[in-house]
Amino acid sequence: MMIKFNAAPEFDFDEWSALYRRDPDAFEARRRALLAIEVARGGDKAEAARAMLERLESQLEGRSDAERVRISLLAMVASAKQMSDQLEALSQRIREHVARRSEDRGGA
Repeated sequence: MMIKFNAAPEFDFDEWSALYRRDPDAFEARRRALLAIEVARGGDKAEAARAMLERLESQLEGRSDAERVRISLLAMVASAKQMSDQLEALSQRIREHVARRSEDRGGA
């Protein structure tokens, strides 16, 4: 048996797509509720995530679907870049730490 971390329900694209076509207001309410739940799960990072989400939502307000997708993708890419930069900085600090420990042990 495989352990699933943060085991969220599976995303069903077809279900969400059908809901959007059938009732865009219900789709929007469900989307906002799911985002609020996920942000709340962020613990000590929840407030920063909430603020970022509010900024994104304000940029999306009144835009066409195509514009919303473009803006959302740009935000996702910027977020991924920021995460990549942070991971690279962490990796560098780990390499430096390992090198210092190796030196402290006499290169052993």
